[in-house]
Amino acid sequence: MKMKIFAAILAAGTMMSPAVMAQEGPLVVYNPAGAAGELIIDAFRAKYPGVSISAINAGVGELFTRMAAEKANPQGDVVLCASSEAFLANPDLFAPYESVELPNFDASVVAEDHSFYGCSMPLQAFIVNTNLLKEEEYPRSWADLAKPELEGKLVLANPSLSGSAYAQLAQILQLHGWEVAEQVMKNARFTTSSQSVFQDVGRGEIEVGVTGEVNVKTMMDEGYPVIAIYPEDGTGLRFDASAIIAGGPNPDNAKLFLDFANSKEAHELVVSTNRRSVRQDVSAPEGLMPTSEVPTFPYDDQLAADNRDENLAKFDQLFSQ
Repeated sequence: MKMKIFAAILAAGTMMSPAVMAQEGPLVVYNPAGAAGELIIDAFRAKYPGVSISAINAGVGELFTRMAAEKANPQGDVVLCASSEAFLANPDLFAPYESVELPNFDASVVAEDHSFYGCSMPLQAFIVNTNLLKEEEYPRSWADLAKPELEGKLVLANPSLSGSAYAQLAQILQLHGWEVAEQVMKNARFTTSSQSVFQDVGRGEIEVGVTGEVNVKTMMDEGYPVIAIYPEDGTGLRFDASAIIAGGPNPDNAKLFLDFANSKEAHELVVSTNRRSVRQDVSAPEGLMPTSEVPTFPYDDQLAADNRDENLAKFDQLFSQ
């Protein structure tokens, strides 16, 4: 009888939640989410002081290249709020996990095998310097970015280095094809950092850029002469996501962290940085256009992921000409 009771206790122990099983030791978080990711990491540190977090901050392209190179011996445990296209293009890098927060997410923002969970909705918009362009000169659609009038007046991030920049390219391709995309490339100056796009426009170094709406809102709040324009032909309804790295060195702490990153508390921190949360019980940031009023189109992130290598190879070929 005692042996049966002991066996039952052992079995119950194996089903304990990560919050019970792991609250100390190391954890390595790959963070491409900037300030939003840092807020989540800091809040987790305050809640679980026994867990020692090492955060690696870099762009989506750099971090996914790193994870692919480390696949045989992963050095990271979690990736936080990276573009969904990057996850879909690299499904073997991540471990399925049924988070305790799963019921609070719509199925459309969670991988079928629960290997990633939505974080925020980085809707893309045009950022225009209102001191450099008159209102009648503002681009109003993705196709407008290809007009000759914008030659030398457009800045974009390199899609090989930035997850959001690749999403911008994929949206143009899904709506208008390579003919328009190639002309957009001819009009644009490309940067290695997506952050440089909105900063350069805000400082008046160039007229127009394409960036996440949050970056435009932040620049407006800081007093820069910029405006956000949502393309009339639609911005893609897309999201970024968080996941546990398969074979990472600290799997229990990774589960604990992902549960926290998926929580309402963490998503309210995401909203505090002007990002839209994907959770159904977290309101949009104050001052952003309601999602229902933003012109959108049914963006196919799986198609974007499947064609990523081919699209980037063609981009590199055109870029080098």
